[in-house]
Amino acid sequence: MHETVWLGRGGQGAFTAARLLGIAAMLSGKQAMALPSFGPERRGAPVFAYTRIDESKIYDRCAVRCADVAVVLDESLLTQVATSFLTSQTLLILDAENEEDSSSQTPPGLERVARIVRVPARRIARQVIGSEHTNSVLFGALVGLTGVVSTLAGEEAIRRELGGGSKGIKNLDAFRQAWALGEQLSRESAGHV
Repeated sequence: MHETVWLGRGGQGAFTAARLLGIAAMLSGKQAMALPSFGPERRGAPVFAYTRIDESKIYDRCAVRCADVAVVLDESLLTQVATSFLTSQTLLILDAENEEDSSSQTPPGLERVARIVRVPARRIARQVIGSEHTNSVLFGALVGLTGVVSTLAGEEAIRRELGGGSKGIKNLDAFRQAWALGEQLSRESAGHV
């Protein structure tokens, strides 16, 4: 079973991203479950969302204990919430404001994580979508880095969830740009192994 944890703040779209990944998995013929987990429902409060993907029916509805991938929409949360779901097998995807941030050091306490990839998600979102909502960008980066679902399934998930209007088109463009970046980073990483 593939398990992804999405960590963000209320209003950033972590649960929407979890749903997009789940929809894309179902469009690929797999079973999927997307679950939100949050405390007080208010903008800015920490929000966890989980996506599970498997070939067979999924029964587990609890929080992910050992993430294959963790996508963090706001890095400051890593020092504010429990991160026991991060293991030596986890791919951690973080937003990096600038290209220069992409090579930043490992955040304190996260040395146990297998790999950290920084994506300039806010910059892409501002340029392509015209907002700071990075969920479609980080969803694209995850698909490009992992191939857990196909690009076509990811695109169709965005169309189904966000529609074919201006909002959907901009999010598709952001997804595609981040997917290409994620795929490039994945190839570069494979070349260094």
